Amino acid sequence: MKNKQIRIAKLISHYGFCSRKNAEKLILNGDVKINNKVFKEFYICRDLIDTIKVKNKPLTKKETKVWILNKPVGYVCSNNEQFGQKSLFRLVPDHFPRVVSVGRLDINTDGLIILTNNPSLSSFLEDPVNKIERQYIVKVSGAIPNDLDKKITNPLIINGIIYRDVIIKPFEQKKDYNIIKVKLFEGKNREIRKILNYFDLKVKKLTRTNFGPFNLNKLKIGKLFEINNLKLKKKLISIKFKHEDHFRKI
Repeated sequence: MKNKQIRIAKLISHYGFCSRKNAEKLILNGDVKINNKVFKEFYICRDLIDTIKVKNKPLTKKETKVWILNKPVGYVCSNNEQFGQKSLFRLVPDHFPRVVSVGRLDINTDGLIILTNNPSLSSFLEDPVNKIERQYIVKVSGAIPNDLDKKITNPLIINGIIYRDVIIKPFEQKKDYNIIKVKLFEGKNREIRKILNYFDLKVKKLTRTNFGPFNLNKLKIGKLFEINNLKLKKKLISIKFKHEDHFRKI
């Protein structure tokens, strides 16, 4: 789209240089040049950009890299540690490049977190418009209604909040608890806990196992691994075929 305004701080962040907040400081300090001229505005038409320099260094796209982390309970998906909380980025080695997490898991949820050096990929995977599937294994207390599948309407409205495309399937029944599988296509705040509580089911343990083509496999809790380039390309291609129009932005 011609003459589309773009936020410079967002663009700098998506190149992996720094956060949007720090990019805005660089702009105000005169450290950002557009087409070799100092640029102190926050927005510009995309078509007017030929080159971008930050502190006189040209910005270049880096090769996309993706890591899978098995987040433990007790960690938050944020750099900010409030009220004695621990950030999941404590689990990332010091030598790592700047990475962002794809979506979030609340402090009491464990499982798969995607880390990437490509914020555009993160934004694409998070966007509900793209309907990227998330899968969870949930241990619950309480009796699962026999007609649960019929009660889960589309959309499902709970306390004025709309939940779409929610799939819940019983998986295993035990004497003191049940295990169910849940599939979602967006990541609203505490979505699974609120939905299951609506059906008188209390979550005892919640684990994310899959996010799009990425899965947890047998990765130990608290550990992370990098997806090698060949496998990553295959996974990104599988997304591209399903979401061709949106994927062009990455």
